[in-house]
Amino acid sequence: MRTRKGFMTALVLIFLMVASIMLLTLYQLVGNYRTNAIRMQISSQLEIDALNFLNVGAGFMRSRSTGVLGFNIPYQTGLPSWYNDFKSKLSSEWKDFLEVYADNKSFLIAEITPSGSFATDNQIRDELVEYLSNRKLSNISIYAIKSKKPFSVLLVARAEKEGKLVYSYGIVTSKLLNQYVYFTNRERRPDGTTIYFIANELIDGPLRSHDYIHINNAGGKPTFTSPIEIVGIKDRNGYIVDPNNYSNFANLLGNPPYRLLRATDIAALDFNAIKNEYKNSIDTLVRNYTDIRSEPLVLSGIKFYGNITISFAHGQSGSNYDIKISQGNTDYIIKWNPAPPNARIRKQGGGPVEEFNIKFNGVVYATGNITIDGPTQLSTYKGNYTLFSEKDIIIKDRLIPYDTFASQFTNNEHGINGNTVSKSKLASIKDFVNTQETSSLNLVAINNVRVGEKLINMKIFASLFAFNGSFMVDGYDIGWPAGQLFVFGSIMQN
Repeated sequence: MRTRKGFMTALVLIFLMVASIMLLTLYQLVGNYRTNAIRMQISSQLEIDALNFLNVGAGFMRSRSTGVLGFNIPYQTGLPSWYNDFKSKLSSEWKDFLEVYADNKSFLIAEITPSGSFATDNQIRDELVEYLSNRKLSNISIYAIKSKKPFSVLLVARAEKEGKLVYSYGIVTSKLLNQYVYFTNRERRPDGTTIYFIANELIDGPLRSHDYIHINNAGGKPTFTSPIEIVGIKDRNGYIVDPNNYSNFANLLGNPPYRLLRATDIAALDFNAIKNEYKNSIDTLVRNYTDIRSEPLVLSGIKFYGNITISFAHGQSGSNYDIKISQGNTDYIIKWNPAPPNARIRKQGGGPVEEFNIKFNGVVYATGNITIDGPTQLSTYKGNYTLFSEKDIIIKDRLIPYDTFASQFTNNEHGINGNTVSKSKLASIKDFVNTQETSSLNLVAINNVRVGEKLINMKIFASLFAFNGSFMVDGYDIGWPAGQLFVFGSIMQN
């Protein structure tokens, strides 16, 4: 088969991986088939065929990658007719994993037989038809299975010849910015003051900084549970710390504990380049309201010109919406119908009421500021959303996925005084989110992401991106103490 950039070998923007809990890799899959007595005997060449088709699928997924936004795939309800047979041949670890991971939606990349052929890309189709003929195969199938977790896909390829068959499979995921729990370009606040890590602070996830991180170890050390990628460490007096002495300044629990970045490493994730890629990519995923009204069943997000206000109210008493977007005296009220991406939008105010069904990808784009401010101090969301502002995002509500809220919190979060998150509660929240939660929220601003209202014990479940600015709390150094600021997600700031 001929190689083709973007399909066969160029996998620049995506990773093809199998998680360690699954106890096998793609190539170990071959051994598993050989040793399982109930499986059909297969030829080594057929195994290679299936792996080739898996690579074709991975290359196709690259073409549908929206960079840091994941994949743009129009899934259909239902799974391949052979999916149960595929699952029956898996190890118990894989079966358990797919029960939690895989959704009941799929996307057909290619289905090739001697009597007919279909592929989403003509060149893929032509190459696979030729491959099937040369190898005298009876069937080639490549499917993407939707994940309940955002930004990743289960890819399954199937090769069949003379009644013998083999499956090859793996997880495809975009290289996301929120692979880091904390990612900065400079370790200084907007006013020029230095950011310090101090005693008893816990950074629970990978960290990356294109600067020296500063540690004040007076009274104790901060703890980093995952590898940190940094230029180096400076002490509280601004002196560079020898790497041999890092253990005196921080508890580095990652494997490896740290990686020192070179200029080429920093250039590979250049903030300005990432910002431009993100803005260009997300602009292709949205349309203005007029265009959506003209073609409502084309999957897209919504673009607004100027400032907007947003609130989320999934599951809240008396609520009739999942997300409400307000601009001036006009509200755009969206409710999943019955589930993403199928939704119903209602426009009211500023003219006659309009209401119709749409395909909504969860992206809301504003050329001005986005303010998150609902009728109470709590916004609960269900689904996967990205809010993008060419200016600032101002957060005035607690932001919690609905399922996590219902499981882990009380109605106190609706008011000024929320509950604190203890260490034991944190463990419970982490366990629930990692095993049960399927919703996500990205807050992406060209300038700043700001907490605009000092609620007591503020909570934000989201990934926060501030390309030119920072994540900040307005008036953090004035007024009354506001208790705990709890952020469950990742922070990327300049």
